[in-house]
Amino acid sequence: MKRTALVLALAAVLLLMSACGFRETYEVRVTPSPTPETAVVEIETDTEQTPEPTPEPTPEPLQLPDIDIKSWEYILANSYNSVGVDYRPLLISYLEGQEVHSWILEPASQFIQAAREAGYSCWCSVAFRNGDYNHSVYQRALYEAGQDPVKASTLALASGLSDHQTGLALDFTNTIAYSATYTDFQDEYMKDTELYQWLVEHCAEYGFILRYPEGKEDYYGVACKHPAHFRYVGTEAARFIMDNGLCLEEFLMMYEGNDVYLPEAGKGLRVNERG
Repeated sequence: MKRTALVLALAAVLLLMSACGFRETYEVRVTPSPTPETAVVEIETDTEQTPEPTPEPTPEPLQLPDIDIKSWEYILANSYNSVGVDYRPLLISYLEGQEVHSWILEPASQFIQAAREAGYSCWCSVAFRNGDYNHSVYQRALYEAGQDPVKASTLALASGLSDHQTGLALDFTNTIAYSATYTDFQDEYMKDTELYQWLVEHCAEYGFILRYPEGKEDYYGVACKHPAHFRYVGTEAARFIMDNGLCLEEFLMMYEGNDVYLPEAGKGLRVNERG
């Protein structure tokens, strides 16, 4: 009798638990959570962002040398710019038989001596040329060109237009010839010599620049037949020009008040006045 009553009581408890949802609650608790892989995918999807592009650094402006471009070192003669048919430096000195502006005698002498000490045969083939000489050379070129001034300008520059008339320019050669006057040398071969490479590498140390670098003809005009043509501008300007691959005209154009004329672009106005 007691056993029967116990069985009935147990059956009643089980029935009550079923009625209270015990089995449903149990099934919810054991329902497996999302797999780790699924959770990671959901996190990556929620947090994924497009990276912002890295801005390119703004190049710093060149710091120009603090110079006065109206000073004597920067007088400009080229195919478009004349120093005047009668221009002549006030002071002339002699550099191994060649006339030069007196104020460049010392650095020019040091430049040549340094080349020789480096083991090169180095001579100044052309230095100062006065207006009368340049006029006679141009007249001969004009005759050879059949009186065509454009063609003649490829052979010689008229008086006032030659860089040599400033007294600040030197042409170099590696050949000495005492019978020559050093005014008619055609030394196009010089650009292929070791001396030329040395001169280009060291000229700024003595205040000189390569006056007519190739590819800059739009600035200075007619290509020079004497590639080993160097021009004095002072050490500060020379280092800036050579380090930045400029020609003299490009350098002067960076300053206000320059007198550089470029016929096609400038149309007769100073470069810094162009519209």
